[in-house]
Amino acid sequence: MEQTNHFQAMNQPQTNPQAAAQLYPNQIYQAAPMSSTKENTDNIYTRNMKKNFPFFGLSSFFYAIFYTFCLYRNASGITYPFFVAGTLCYFFFSMSKLGVPYKKDSIFYIISILLLGISNCMTGSPQILLINKLGIFLLSFILILHTVYNDNTWNLPKYVTAICQTIGTCFICLLRPFGDMISYFDAQKQQKTGKKSYFLPVCIGIAIAIPLLFVMILLLTSADIVFANMFQRFFEAINIWQVTCILFLITAVFFSSYTIFAALGKKNVTEEVTDKRIFDPIIAIVVTAALSVLYLMFSIIQIIYLFIGNMQLPAGYTYASYAREGFFQLLTVCILNLLLVLICLYLFRDNMVLKIVLTIISGCTYIMILSSALRMLMYIDRYHLTFKRIQVLWTLAVIFLLMTGVTIFIYHKKFPLFAYGMAVVTVFYIALSFSHPDYWIARYNLTHEAYTESGRRYLAGLSSDAAPAILNPQINPDITDIRTTLFLYNSSDYTEYKTQYNLFWTIDYYNRMEYHADNMHLRNFNFSHYQAQNYLLD
Repeated sequence: MEQTNHFQAMNQPQTNPQAAAQLYPNQIYQAAPMSSTKENTDNIYTRNMKKNFPFFGLSSFFYAIFYTFCLYRNASGITYPFFVAGTLCYFFFSMSKLGVPYKKDSIFYIISILLLGISNCMTGSPQILLINKLGIFLLSFILILHTVYNDNTWNLPKYVTAICQTIGTCFICLLRPFGDMISYFDAQKQQKTGKKSYFLPVCIGIAIAIPLLFVMILLLTSADIVFANMFQRFFEAINIWQVTCILFLITAVFFSSYTIFAALGKKNVTEEVTDKRIFDPIIAIVVTAALSVLYLMFSIIQIIYLFIGNMQLPAGYTYASYAREGFFQLLTVCILNLLLVLICLYLFRDNMVLKIVLTIISGCTYIMILSSALRMLMYIDRYHLTFKRIQVLWTLAVIFLLMTGVTIFIYHKKFPLFAYGMAVVTVFYIALSFSHPDYWIARYNLTHEAYTESGRRYLAGLSSDAAPAILNPQINPDITDIRTTLFLYNSSDYTEYKTQYNLFWTIDYYNRMEYHADNMHLRNFNFSHYQAQNYLLD
């Protein structure tokens, strides 16, 4: 309750300090000066940020350097988990400077973000790395909003709105570092403490020195050939393009990190969740009832034809061909059904008939999920495993659990649907991320019946996660012929031998793993690449 009062106090008009002190005796209340309209719009967080500008300015600058060191041209190195941990420390320490308390229930988000950061240096899969980074971004934003706002009653639409509003505020605050710096030094002058600050003069001096040095270098190099040659050798020794990219990245991260705190300090996202259930439920009943009849007919056909399989199919169809099609369409319908039920729950007023119809749609969705999963398993049995097919099975499992939560929410509005959905998606994805799907794809495809040329090309394109399967002679017999092929590399028999034994794909994969091993150093060390290196020939 005390924390809630704190947030309420921050949003009250700060024109009567005595009244506020009586209402919130345990909170520090500071009235805003009445000298200007701009100052009246400042809350305690904005004033704390201006007051502590040296901390936020320097910490944002050092964080930008830290970010660049960890991630510049290093998408999956050993520095990634350190970057994630450092970012969390930087965030919470900055929040304490703003006056925002830490919430104990943030631990789930913190652990999830750290695990995704660890996963990044343990996999070489581009798909997993991309989703990991997206997951870190979304979880970090939810953690940020959860820390600053009282989000106990927030739902998915509210979170999406809050994220978009905060990002929009970041663009508005893009020049805040300059404004806060001026405000800070103005305040220092007004205090008249007698202490002289060298920060602003140094900044002005640097701003003047950089263009002046550039002009003088141009003049002096044109005046003396020896001096010009010295500078030419200096610039040849460094990569100007890389230096430019690094400086640009440092600048971009500095402004991004500073403006996110400036945007949070404004605290302009309303915490209340307005009830959007204003539409007549008859509209939803008509639409969902028509769909439920269609879904019931479809579900009966799935049970009779696919699950039992004892009725005659159309001419030209076999049971196997019937079962191995339509899974992507069913996956789409399942996702649309999930969204449809959520829209009805959030936009239409409560009605028992609507609840019953939505329950029927949820039940039919379960049958569609089972039908799509069965079709996909049969398709995999015939056409082998790929990452996209694993994604389909993973998505179906997640939708099944999400639909279960939605079904409970239909009858129990106090059910924490957003927290439940976040936990399901996060836990299931972390499990997928650490499972190294490429390894299971290679192992499954290599241990089953002969695969086609396109299947071999697909295996050759897998990441280093698949090395324990592809470079293992017990799983991939082709690897036993690699030593002979490499021995003949410079001979005229190399191409003929490689073609005869169909070793193109294995050699291509082997060479790619060898390249990763040769170009791995301390900063971009990756456990998946290191494991693949152990399978290379001596």
